[in-house]
Amino acid sequence: MLDVIRDRLIAQIPSFAGRVETALDLTRLLKERGLPARSTTFVVPLGLQGLRADAATGLFMQTYSETIGVLLVERVYDQTGSRALDDLRPTIQAVLQALAGWSAGSDLGVFELRRGELAGISNGALLYMIEFSINDQLRIAVQ
Repeated sequence: MLDVIRDRLIAQIPSFAGRVETALDLTRLLKERGLPARSTTFVVPLGLQGLRADAATGLFMQTYSETIGVLLVERVYDQTGSRALDDLRPTIQAVLQALAGWSAGSDLGVFELRRGELAGISNGALLYMIEFSINDQLRIAVQ
């Protein structure tokens, strides 16, 4: 699913071409490679959360929510980072427009905004994480 989301971002936000990566272990990636030298975006998995479950005759069904993060890495050229955050606002809005309400081929749900927040400022880069979730459902025959 990460590749599908990356492709959607690139298709909807042309300035993202060549600047979006998927990362299964973002912490390790950043530790080994460090922050990118230019503004970049990472699409990362953030986990699953089980919701309601129902066990009907011969069938177990449970809705769950899958959450992904879009981490925007914006280079900072002012001491406080406030100008970088202002510069990033149109990009944040473009990401919201690209993913919120989009189904990614799911039969059950569409991506919903969970939250967005400043994840930090480090080594001349502002990090802003936007989280989206999409619902799906398990259907398992009980034996």
